[in-house]
Amino acid sequence: MRIRIALAFWGILLLALPVLGKMHRVKKVGEYPNFVALSPDAKTAYVTSFGTGEVIVVDLAEKKVSGSVVVGTSPLGIAVVESDKTALIACKDSGTVAVLNLQTLRVDATIKVGGAPNAVAVGPKGYHAFVTNFGRSKEGQVHILDLRERSVVATIPMGIAPIAVAISPVTEHAYVVNGGSNEVWVIDPERRTVVSKIAVGDAPDGIAISPDGARVFVSNSRSNDLSVIDTRLKKVIVNIPVGKKPFGVAVSPDGKRVFVVNTESRSVSVFPADLSGLGETQSFAVEKGPVDVKVAPDNRTILVVNEQSHSLLIAEIP
Repeated sequence: MRIRIALAFWGILLLALPVLGKMHRVKKVGEYPNFVALSPDAKTAYVTSFGTGEVIVVDLAEKKVSGSVVVGTSPLGIAVVESDKTALIACKDSGTVAVLNLQTLRVDATIKVGGAPNAVAVGPKGYHAFVTNFGRSKEGQVHILDLRERSVVATIPMGIAPIAVAISPVTEHAYVVNGGSNEVWVIDPERRTVVSKIAVGDAPDGIAISPDGARVFVSNSRSNDLSVIDTRLKKVIVNIPVGKKPFGVAVSPDGKRVFVVNTESRSVSVFPADLSGLGETQSFAVEKGPVDVKVAPDNRTILVVNEQSHSLLIAEIP
């Protein structure tokens, strides 16, 4: 209880502190953009445009839109496969996962999964991907894709509203956010089955995992906090208050900082990933309807997708 009270105090007091640094706005990034991924060389951003069925290409050096490609109806989640320079895009209303060639900007393959796929994550070896699927009934699924064969090799029932997924870089276990049950379900990729269920906050939406695989961070949009899971203990060790309606979550590549998008607060919260010195928690304001965040390999360039303002913010954080 003492931990929760202290964190609540710091959350209220310090989220108002600005994080200094330059910020650039890229306008007209499609219609209702949702999620963003970085190219392997971190020079290009790929943003899904829900309203136009495209992936929008943003040149990060020039800070402008440089191209677009149609991938399917209502694209949402996107993940880059570095080993073959492709991107996987979950297209909700097409019931498909598009395989986009990042060199030619053409869709090389379309993998049919059915239902309403919404998020995708790639395993560390680049052989398999996990796709969450709302389904067309009360029960959703997770599909495991073989990226060499470009086909579905397993489908696992996932309860109500599986909405996001992150893969452990160490164990390759998949951590799936189940919004309907306020849990994170853990999938063993070898056994292709759910091996544990971890209770989190109210209405979980976003998820990210630390580079060492030790902690998983889950944003809870109704309880306005972030659940921190210890993967060894398989339980939440603390809930950290953030802004209103948190959604997207990202951990910096060096594993030192966590970034949380607060959709209704129109801000991004920043705090230490090791949870030490939570008094250093800060935030910076963004545009209307922020939904996703990514951190570049330099650990200081932050990309924020703003759905309602149809823009991408590029922020430099000291």
